[in-house]
Amino acid sequence: MRKSALLLCSLLCPLGAAGSSWAQPPGSEALAGGDDGGQGQFLSLDLEELLNVKVSSTGFFETESKTSTGQARLYDARTLKLYAVRSLDDLLQAHQPGVLIGEHERTSRLIGVRGVLIDNNAKTLVMVDGVNTNMRAHFGAIGSTLAVPLTGDIERVEVILGPGAIVHGSGAISGFVNVLRPTGITRPGLWGKASYASGDTRTLEVSYGGLLSEKHNADCFLYFGHADNEGELPQAPRPNTAELYGKAYAGVTTSPFLRHTRVNALGEPSYKGFGRFRYGSERSPVNVDLRLDYAQTSMMGNAPNRAMTREQLVGQWSDSNTGHVRQRTFTVTPEIHVHLSRQHKVELVPTFSAFETALVPADWVADEMAKASNPVPGAGVLPVGGLGEEHRDIKAVYKTTALPNSQIAIGASASHKRFSGQRSRWGRLYGTAFESPESFSWTELAAFGESTATFHDLTVSAGLRFDHTDFGELNLRAGLSREPEPVNSPSYRVAAAYAISDTQNVKLSYQKGFRFPDAAYFNWLEQFNAAFEDEPIAPLPSLVPESSHLVELDYVVGLLDERLALDVAVFYERYKNTLGWVSWDQVRPEDFEHHVAHNPRHPSAGGWWGSFSNSTADVDALGGEIGAIGDLGGGFAGDLWYSVSKPFGAESDLNILTNWDGETWANYPIHLVKGHLSYSASRFTAGLAATFRTGMNSHGSRDAPAHDTDELPPRDRLAARSAFNLDAAVSFSPIERVWVSVFGKNLTFNKVPPPSYASHRLIITTGRPYVGASVEASY
Repeated sequence: MRKSALLLCSLLCPLGAAGSSWAQPPGSEALAGGDDGGQGQFLSLDLEELLNVKVSSTGFFETESKTSTGQARLYDARTLKLYAVRSLDDLLQAHQPGVLIGEHERTSRLIGVRGVLIDNNAKTLVMVDGVNTNMRAHFGAIGSTLAVPLTGDIERVEVILGPGAIVHGSGAISGFVNVLRPTGITRPGLWGKASYASGDTRTLEVSYGGLLSEKHNADCFLYFGHADNEGELPQAPRPNTAELYGKAYAGVTTSPFLRHTRVNALGEPSYKGFGRFRYGSERSPVNVDLRLDYAQTSMMGNAPNRAMTREQLVGQWSDSNTGHVRQRTFTVTPEIHVHLSRQHKVELVPTFSAFETALVPADWVADEMAKASNPVPGAGVLPVGGLGEEHRDIKAVYKTTALPNSQIAIGASASHKRFSGQRSRWGRLYGTAFESPESFSWTELAAFGESTATFHDLTVSAGLRFDHTDFGELNLRAGLSREPEPVNSPSYRVAAAYAISDTQNVKLSYQKGFRFPDAAYFNWLEQFNAAFEDEPIAPLPSLVPESSHLVELDYVVGLLDERLALDVAVFYERYKNTLGWVSWDQVRPEDFEHHVAHNPRHPSAGGWWGSFSNSTADVDALGGEIGAIGDLGGGFAGDLWYSVSKPFGAESDLNILTNWDGETWANYPIHLVKGHLSYSASRFTAGLAATFRTGMNSHGSRDAPAHDTDELPPRDRLAARSAFNLDAAVSFSPIERVWVSVFGKNLTFNKVPPPSYASHRLIITTGRPYVGASVEASY
């Protein structure tokens, strides 16, 4: 029965249910710009065959989806076209069960996975062709790389919930996203796309792919994309300033600078360039896959700015965007496969990555500061700073299938990470500037192995990994350094999958994920200790890796003559030694009292103070996802997903995940529903994507009531509301190989802000639909 194929591909059912890590065969039609209405080869696959397609991100070998570890989903380029997905964060927010996109006031988008949402993306790996793109200074994946509206270099995206440390190492603690790009074979010829949307958003993308030498199996793929916008105006009318921020700002005018306030503004043009050159095939003694990337992405945080006082702006407080985060990246990866025989091969993956991240002040802010007749002390010091780092990595893996019904992978990796140019993002604190330090570096080593064996309908696997980081001497600030102790982290994974029938499968797994401390975690206390003339604030902590331990059960079954697929995932997860913010007045009172006693005149002596450290308590969470995917007939298909994640314990335990960062569990909805409906014909497609989430568990403020939203301040009552979003897209092909799309996001006029980290500011939204149109063509 093949009727479920369209539904399972176009609506991207989970890999555990029948999703696919699909690799197009050479010579097949290009993914983008074709005339197949977004259906393509999947029409030839039934549910049983889709259960057997390969997933590339969960193990050292490509693994059949029915035996891959945990919950995984795949999205291909046709899905991005069907639903007019504009960016990676848009895809995760509207389509991925168990994932919610939050926002940071400066670094923009945050990935929340199964209840875990912190103030950066360091707990979720974002990879490109299997290469880790997360920064190790502090932020993980910068939000601008998630939000840039350029998707033409995506062939498919694999999203895996749960740890992935066995394969991917530090950082794959909550989940990981792997973006896979096209080749000259899978996307041949010329392709181009142009779009225009709300906020004066303009994008242009072009690509070329082709065969260079049939004799040597050589091909190339080239891509360039450019995006720019002005951003969208906030919801109108603007909320009353006093209502949002309290009496302290009552009567302060915002109109002089309202024209500078924009939502989802890029700040400056963003662009991506990608080149891929392949030589040889899986049957050649040696094959090489050379990939080169260069990109600049930027994004303004969607939060009103309160960094400058009324005095600094001559009595006029700004509610405007004062700058943006800009990241530039360069990566080169010459991946080499050496085939020793049909059953033995060695993979070498050397990678060089460079990151340059800066907070860039807006020109108008500098102009206004210059006009201030009597600037207060510190005026002109904008919230700017820079982070630079380089990664030199190499991984070697030996793979064999010599033993009957088994796969064995053994390997090692080494990484040298160099950090430079770090400066406080707050520029000046209490009269002491945090100067850029000398560069410093550390070394990471790892050894790993995993074995998989199949016995009839039962597949079992076991893996072990050991990671070691030698931090060396960290030059954290001019004249200030420390030498942390080296740290180790073992990881392990045990999994089993059993095929009950051709269309019924069950999987059980236990695995551990971990994350080493970021560079900024060591830097923080060193900076603040150096800022005081008296005794240091507190002893410097010894930081250890944080970890997560996950047990997950997955079940999938085809029903109603395979017209309906049901997928269920249930998980139990424990987080230990979680790295995050510690408010000493709440969870380390002895350090806070020590600081107050020795720094009585310091402003923080009368209130909150803290730093980064490990949590002293564990967090246990229980949850899961359940989805129904149905072939409705007549070209219609639909799916519906429900996700839940709930920590154990009292309300106070919700804040443990990042020590006393109340916006982690407390700002994540317990219940999340996502549904999709599509129609596909030969030259016409339409897609609807709906998302519903309950209100936040509670507000992140330590003083906010846990459940009684009537007692919350107005800004917190807004965040506590439930939210419903509806997106829609229609595409048609007026002539062969040309597609025109019209799309709309937030068609429900939702004004509820996303979960946010905004220093008790409210993330602003437009409250209006985001609409646009695009044209793409291939030749």
